[in-house]
Amino acid sequence: MELSPVEKCDARVHSRRIAKALKGTTDPTPGQVKDVLRGLGYIDLRIHGPQRSGESVEFTLDLRLLGGELCLSGKVTGTRTITDPYGGSPEVACPDVRRLR
Repeated sequence: MELSPVEKCDARVHSRRIAKALKGTTDPTPGQVKDVLRGLGYIDLRIHGPQRSGESVEFTLDLRLLGGELCLSGKVTGTRTITDPYGGSPEVACPDVRRLR
């Protein structure tokens, strides 16, 4: 699903604040990442994961509100945070959305 211009802007804001909060987290654990996300105000119901994947920790945030479609997946290493915003239908959980690469 295509994100609206507003959702694309929101995604950039979420991505920047998450990356800033996780900066300097060397060798992050799933627990540390979840604590940071909670500290930013994301509630457990909207946080999927985090789980370890090789040398990184991956998570997904469900940011769909009031008919919106914004989902955000993230990957945290000791040196950087990468996020990928995408649209998700309300009928499907964000981690279950099939995305074309």
